[in-house]
Amino acid sequence: MSYAIEKQEWQSLPEHAQREIYDFFLFIKQRYEQRATQKNDLNETLAFSNHSANLVDEWTNENEDEIWT
Repeated sequence: MSYAIEKQEWQSLPEHAQREIYDFFLFIKQRYEQRATQKNDLNETLAFSNHSANLVDEWTNENEDEIWT
């Protein structure tokens, strides 16, 4: 879905109102970008955690200690 404000309607608003709308647009855009970034960070953290959890048995194996000594 795409919304558009006709140029005539936009220009009929006072300049300060145009600026308010533009600032609000930037605010909303930034908020959704931050949410997407946070979601990606969470997904990466979960993927790393799951990978690490799969290695616990290997890390606690005594043979692993012998390899590093």
